Amino acid sequence: MKRTSVAFVTGWFWLLVWCGRASPQATLVPGNPIDGRKVFAAKGCVSCHSVWGSGGTLGPDLAKAASGKSLLQLAGLLWSHSPRMIEVMKQRDIPRPTFQPEEMANLIAYLYYLNYFDEPGNALEGERLFFLKGCVRCHSLSGKGGAVGPALDKYAGQMSPISLAQAMWNHGPRMTAKRLEKWIAMPLFAGREMGDLMAYIRSATPDRGRPSYMAPGNPQEGEKLFRQKGCIKCHSVRGAGGKVGPDLGRGAIYRSVTEMAGNLWNHGPRMWDRMMALGLPFIEFSGTEMADIIAYLYFVRYFDEPGDVRKGNFLFTQKGCSQCHAGAQAQRVGPDLATSEAIDSPIHLAAAMWNHAPVMEQRLREKGLPWPKFEGNEMRDLIAYIQSLKPRAALLNRSRTERAVERQMEAR
Repeated sequence: MKRTSVAFVTGWFWLLVWCGRASPQATLVPGNPIDGRKVFAAKGCVSCHSVWGSGGTLGPDLAKAASGKSLLQLAGLLWSHSPRMIEVMKQRDIPRPTFQPEEMANLIAYLYYLNYFDEPGNALEGERLFFLKGCVRCHSLSGKGGAVGPALDKYAGQMSPISLAQAMWNHGPRMTAKRLEKWIAMPLFAGREMGDLMAYIRSATPDRGRPSYMAPGNPQEGEKLFRQKGCIKCHSVRGAGGKVGPDLGRGAIYRSVTEMAGNLWNHGPRMWDRMMALGLPFIEFSGTEMADIIAYLYFVRYFDEPGDVRKGNFLFTQKGCSQCHAGAQAQRVGPDLATSEAIDSPIHLAAAMWNHAPVMEQRLREKGLPWPKFEGNEMRDLIAYIQSLKPRAALLNRSRTERAVERQMEAR
């Protein structure tokens, strides 16, 4: 009786330790998402796939295919199309590359980052907006326009909407004061309008020398700045932070960098008023700080929110996973996913699924089973269910170990 009680208490202790243990984190915000471009070329992906029309044509354009998809949605996309890719590679005698988790992390971050930028803006539309939005009343361009604010010619060589957004933010309170003084309506920007406006500014002043491109932004630095600049005092990211403004980690608040820059300007006056009411100092941005913060906010939605365990349980059976990865050890075709370390990290999972796809495809074909495909958040829900099994598996394994030790002690 005593031995049983000790084993029971010890088992629950190890269960609590497992639950409180931090899972391996291969999903940190990337420092430079462009690094994945090297993997895209080195692994031969570019031979079959294009990016915005540049590259191979055997497979779909990955910039378009990746649009609006999170990390696990991208992992599900790679998995769902694996049989077709395996078939084409065999037909064309193309060696199938394998990926280390770090390589897969860089590749998926790169694919996600491709939609950070918009296609080039429309200068003609930008000219219409320059007059329609009232910019011309305060700013001049090539000597034409108002003199309330600075001439915009100096921004012609700065090819990023982020640089314009940073300048507009830093001068926002003064611009608002002047606008109210002159009874000028607040210009608002939607969709790609900020990009169109930039295209017009560039086209209207062609003789400005070599253009300078603002860096796309470092999400890791942006995460630090989000705290250092005090943004987190008013805004939360998926529940962590202030409640004055909206949670910037939930919902499809922004899409491309142009839309994000436009939204930042649109909400500027309200934010400045709230900061003043709360006694918070006005924050200015310099260098690449605005670019870094926008890059961080863009990547917040890269990581999936927690999945639905009940839906995942249903999918585990519906998709046929249970036919290969459940039951007694002798009956399983594949490994017990509840004890797999790959499940702890979405990146490790994506790499493992890709690397083992040819073996799994052959096993499924031998058993006459269809290849499971995942859409929407199905991969996220499935992972949530499998992860929910891990504490139970850890406790079971611990109990088995204890029983084995007890038998050894009794044998002595």
